[in-house]
Amino acid sequence: MPRQTACTHAPLHARLTTTDMDAMTDKFRNALAEESDFPLTDHIFGLITDNADTLVFHKGEAVVDLGRYDPDIYIIRSGIVRGYMLEQGVETNVYFGMEGTLVASMQSFSTGTPSIIRIEACCHTEMLRIRKNRFDSLMSESNEFCRWVAGVFMRQSCYAELKAKVMNGDARWRYEWLEKCRPELFDNVPLKAIASYLKMTEVHVSRIRKRITRSEKF
Repeated sequence: MPRQTACTHAPLHARLTTTDMDAMTDKFRNALAEESDFPLTDHIFGLITDNADTLVFHKGEAVVDLGRYDPDIYIIRSGIVRGYMLEQGVETNVYFGMEGTLVASMQSFSTGTPSIIRIEACCHTEMLRIRKNRFDSLMSESNEFCRWVAGVFMRQSCYAELKAKVMNGDARWRYEWLEKCRPELFDNVPLKAIASYLKMTEVHVSRIRKRITRSEKF
């Protein structure tokens, strides 16, 4: 099945100075290090960057599309993505991914079947892509890399538990938690997607925002 082609414009780092590129690399590496329970060593970072190609996506473009087979691993170098499912025309936003986050269609990666989730760029987004066959080889060849990847899935499971707890709280607390933890979402992601993630309607989210704004004035 044909793959969706990403934007072919030159990545942002192609127009930056060496100093700027070094700063971006450090920022990306620090974000990536937060994704696993185990240290991101120079060796692991090198394995990732040496075995990945870079893709650039515009806002609204699919990194992985619904119904397409795409078993590759993507790592966000810059920008924001959202993962959502579509049922009878209704979007259910499952997660947001930011700099350093690993994303993939786990259906395609694990079971070899088409994706049941769409991973979409919320703004200009640069991704590192590691092809599945290369990723599998790295897992076989390097115990250190395999351990680091295991740490990524453990950290993601931890976040999933935290999200489940938060979603059991009242609506305003859910909104304030997201605003505090991920303020950049509110400048780059449609309100509809944020509302879906918080399990609310857009109207409800708008009301909460107005109440918070009014309370801050007094």
